[in-house]
Amino acid sequence: MPKKIALITGTGSGIGKALAELLLDKNYKVVGYSRTNKIIHTNFTFIKIDLSDLVTTEKLVFPEANKSEVLLVNNAATIGTIAPFNKKTAKDIITEYQLNLIAPTLLSQKFISTYKKNSKLLINLGSGAANNPISSWSTYCATKAGLDMLTQVIAEENHKNLTVFSVHPGIVDTTMQKKIRETKPDLFPLLSKFTNYYTNNELENTGTVAKKLYYIIQNFAEFTENILSIRDVNIK
Repeated sequence: MPKKIALITGTGSGIGKALAELLLDKNYKVVGYSRTNKIIHTNFTFIKIDLSDLVTTEKLVFPEANKSEVLLVNNAATIGTIAPFNKKTAKDIITEYQLNLIAPTLLSQKFISTYKKNSKLLINLGSGAANNPISSWSTYCATKAGLDMLTQVIAEENHKNLTVFSVHPGIVDTTMQKKIRETKPDLFPLLSKFTNYYTNNELENTGTVAKKLYYIIQNFAEFTENILSIRDVNIK
């Protein structure tokens, strides 16, 4: 019976799926929260949920963990509608803030409250966009900056038995990158730059990112900063 439990959002594809599969190989019990699922494993539990919906997110209840070590990875996110800020709709903005910032904020709070006596590790998947204003990514940049600050405040409060990080995964070969490349040039000034990342084979593999996240999970005491870049993680 696995003694470690991982709760991961966005396990339907990309980094979330790759990390879930890796942790299952490492004998974790994994609970995946996503709209879709392709993982079939004895120790995997799929919870179908749309975290862009506030009411649904509020009702989410984490499983009991007894004395197990518990990990939460807030991975689910969206680049949203790629367009200049004045062309985004109110629905765009609300949905993107809900999934990228409100949902991980609520889940982090539930996580801390639910597992008061457990040893806990909380990882928020951040982005370098938190530190760089990128045209047509207004809500993505803003929500990722908010997630970094939330991480730092949680760390500052020094919650019992809790370690917390925001990890910036870099430019990864995911469906988000595909969506960026399919954007019309008049809506995204940096389109050619991101297309070149793909054509020049500069996108990181999700499996490699998952392995580096696992290194952080296994060796979290090595890291003194709460905001980490995956590029600075060297697997020994």
